[in-house]
Amino acid sequence: MQPIQRSHGNTVAKTLIFCLLSLISLTCLAAEPSDVFIGLKIDQITGINQKEENFSVVGSLRIDWRQPLLAFEHAPGEPKHRTYTLATFLKLLEEKQIRWPAFTYHNQQGRMDFQNRLISLAEDGTIMYLERFTSTFQAPAFDFRLFPFDNQLFFIHVDSIFPQRLFRFQEMQGFSGLGDQLGEEEWIVTEVNTHLTTHNEFTKGDASRFVLEFHAERHLNYYLMRILIPVLLIITVSWFTFFLQDYTKRIDLAGGNLLLFIAFNFTISSDLPRLGYITLMDAFLVGTFIITALVVLGNVWLRRLENHGKQALARKLDIYAITSYPLAYLLGALTLWLLFFWRSY
Repeated sequence: MQPIQRSHGNTVAKTLIFCLLSLISLTCLAAEPSDVFIGLKIDQITGINQKEENFSVVGSLRIDWRQPLLAFEHAPGEPKHRTYTLATFLKLLEEKQIRWPAFTYHNQQGRMDFQNRLISLAEDGTIMYLERFTSTFQAPAFDFRLFPFDNQLFFIHVDSIFPQRLFRFQEMQGFSGLGDQLGEEEWIVTEVNTHLTTHNEFTKGDASRFVLEFHAERHLNYYLMRILIPVLLIITVSWFTFFLQDYTKRIDLAGGNLLLFIAFNFTISSDLPRLGYITLMDAFLVGTFIITALVVLGNVWLRRLENHGKQALARKLDIYAITSYPLAYLLGALTLWLLFFWRSY
């Protein structure tokens, strides 16, 4: 009877050891986060609203991860992949009580319209989620100080709902980026980057964040042809009026130019939000206001001198005005360069 007792004791000991090793193995597996491969591609930029400080895109998001509990054996003649809509897939996960790497777009504004949201499940439990969407995203990094020579940063943040101890984002190679035909005429995309970081918006611990960002600068043709060149021509024509001897006509022309600069200012301000700082274009137009207003006042003063019989003094001062006018604009241009561009070098 003693050998039988020893055999029974060895069996119990082996069972306990097996259970203990299994528990340790399951604990280690549970502690290991699931790698989630993520990629985002912007196919079209449907609009950039400077006044609202946001931009709208048509994009595609892809997420791949592996869940062994969803592995299956396919029968001969059956496909090796099963396809689900998002609703049916979430129902499957709920029945099996399995988490999935839920996410949100952190800087999304308004609603998001989806063309499709599909899941492909492979027999080994590998899952591919793909969605194509249209949405608007906040662009809080807008800085218009150098407008219209500014370079802006646009980005989209995709945030994991669960902490990194459960799901950890990894970049999907070769998927992310921008399409070949973005459909945005005003901006030129100069640089595109993707990177991973963390956030703690929804959890106590750090959660993964995927960032796609791109820099863009403006096409300057519109601003050169519609604003800058016409303003420079007006400034040049205004200087030619100094060679007229009729101060009354000079006052009328300078007053008309002042109204033109005000109209240009309203045209520019309608495209930008109400900023708490001065842009390069604001400073340029304000400078033209000041110089043109001084020209009006100067011509009025010269006209008064002429009416009081001081024509010689008026002519002498007029010579100084002819040379001072272009120098004033050159000094203003140098001041603008020092204030807005020199600090960036």
